[in-house]
Amino acid sequence: MKRRKRPRIRGLRRMKSVAPTGRRRMPRQTYPVQTKNFRTMRGSWRRSGRRLSGPTTGVQGLRPTALLPAIALPLLAVLSCAGPVRAEQADWARVLRVLDGRTIEVTWRGAREMVRYIGVAAPEFRQPVEDPEEDEWARRARDWNRRLVEGRLVRLELDALPRDREGHLLAYVFSQEGTFVNAWLIEFGFAEAVSRPPNLRYQADLNRLEREAREKARGLWMRR
Repeated sequence: MKRRKRPRIRGLRRMKSVAPTGRRRMPRQTYPVQTKNFRTMRGSWRRSGRRLSGPTTGVQGLRPTALLPAIALPLLAVLSCAGPVRAEQADWARVLRVLDGRTIEVTWRGAREMVRYIGVAAPEFRQPVEDPEEDEWARRARDWNRRLVEGRLVRLELDALPRDREGHLLAYVFSQEGTFVNAWLIEFGFAEAVSRPPNLRYQADLNRLEREAREKARGLWMRR
């Protein structure tokens, strides 16, 4: 009895020669790579992904957060002009709450203290409201002060006169990231520079920042 021959499959030998192990190589597929452009910003609070939102300034409609790096160079000049600070003059405190654009409540050296920013005059809330526009700027100054320091550690630097007549602690306030808060509020037009001797360590720099804010019509100076 004759054995039937198996039907010959066209191309079988060719497949074996190409893939002797029995596996066929699949063509490599390429996929388009999607990229996103992310803006690189300095500062640990920026790296953490947190964004500040709030009122705009008078600088081409930009938010103050977009301009935060602009304070770095003035700060270098400010800090380089100051002499060495004694250990008892600079200390860390935890901000409990922000009352307005120049007043905060902190825990400092185991006690609660009311702190007022040296060289800063911010709009104040008045009851009853006498000027709605003034009240609005008081709210903006307070809100930005909150975004900068509330709930955070800050460094308090004292000057020649540590307290005012009401017993409030008088200080230059620096955030953990190095932002000079007194200068920042004046730089972006949320407060005015005010001279109250003998606390004049950074007064020349604060006055200069106010002049720049006036010239560029930032914040409070938009309406004047």
